[in-house]
Amino acid sequence: MEKVSVAIASIGRETLLDTLRSLAAVTKPVGIEFNVLVADDSKSGAATKLVASHPIKSLDVTCLAVASGNISSARNALLDAADGDWLIFVDDDEWVERNWLEKLFACQKDFNADVVIGPVKPRYPDNTPEWMRRANPLYTDWGHRGKRLYTGRGGNTLVRVGFVRALELRFDEAYGRTGGEDTIFFAHAAERGARIFATDDAIAHEHVPQDRLSTKFILSRATRSGQSYGQMRLARHPDPFWHVFFRIWSTGKMCSCRCFSARIPASRQGTFFPDAAKTCAQYRQAARCIQPAPCRAL
Repeated sequence: MEKVSVAIASIGRETLLDTLRSLAAVTKPVGIEFNVLVADDSKSGAATKLVASHPIKSLDVTCLAVASGNISSARNALLDAADGDWLIFVDDDEWVERNWLEKLFACQKDFNADVVIGPVKPRYPDNTPEWMRRANPLYTDWGHRGKRLYTGRGGNTLVRVGFVRALELRFDEAYGRTGGEDTIFFAHAAERGARIFATDDAIAHEHVPQDRLSTKFILSRATRSGQSYGQMRLARHPDPFWHVFFRIWSTGKMCSCRCFSARIPASRQGTFFPDAAKTCAQYRQAARCIQPAPCRAL
């Protein structure tokens, strides 16, 4: 029997209840038992109160008091509390499909994976503009089932606990308020031999609140993604000459994306949004990140 802990860092958003209800409804593979760990990162204990006031009898939920205001601290607390073979990171604004757990472990077994990353599909509000639905800028496609990856993220991600413990991997608290801690964590894991694979059939969904429909938020999110990417690449290559090369390369990529987006007819720009505006913002920030210190939060 293998034990799995679903790990959720939360500040007590109401969407956590949808997450827990979906977990209670999943089909459990033969030989798997699982519980839920919630790292309460709110000062007021909001997540703990929410869980206590809406108990789900079929779900074993343990709340951990963290209250750090730092996502890395919350995730490290979840790593420390895991007492089984596997940990699955799920965000508190996500809910999973019924066969989600089966699909994660089917991919893990097929590829002998240490880490499996599933898709998180945004659920947009009813008033979302049609161009934004088509562009789907809040979705990150990690690839087809069995694609080998060399970094990762902290949502809908299965992790072998023994591998993490053996290498004493931790989420860097310096990035716990700016973002990018998960990108760097899984990049370090891959560098040290972790077998990371994508799967496209272990599906989670996420709520998209109204304030995330603005282009300002979308570009800010892309910028933070670029910051994380830049920091990861620079940390792996401390040579200052490589930093110069990386900046030139990133700036060239940025200019290419800008030229590409400028040539797209206005009627079709929504379709190309992820490849043009979003990628452009990522590489613009990657070019700026030439110091190996945490980037400023936006």
